[in-house]
Amino acid sequence: MKRILLVDDHQLARDALKLFLEAQGYCIEEAENGAAGLALIEQGGSFDLVISDNQMPVMTGMEFIQSLSQRSYISTHPVILYSGNLTPELEHRARALGVYAVLSKPCKFPELLAFIRQAWERPNT
Repeated sequence: MKRILLVDDHQLARDALKLFLEAQGYCIEEAENGAAGLALIEQGGSFDLVISDNQMPVMTGMEFIQSLSQRSYISTHPVILYSGNLTPELEHRARALGVYAVLSKPCKFPELLAFIRQAWERPNT
């Protein structure tokens, strides 16, 4: 079973995504901000994919992604960023760090599911 780390400070958003993704057969681990997500990964959490919101307290999604990029985590694990305030600059910065996909929030679940499935089909994953 594929494991996904879902990082978002909004409990309702996490609950909705978790319910949807678990219904698709995925195992979901949750973190309420980038620092908590990074801690799970550093503690040996084995995740096949990471989905992160951007605007969060403590550590934003971009700060989280930058930390993952510095650890070369992104080169072997697909990361999807979603944001309620998506700008071309944010998307460019995220892609420059190696993010697989960038989506507007709220995201359409079928679109997210398609990106998740495509991410595992890419080389080096």
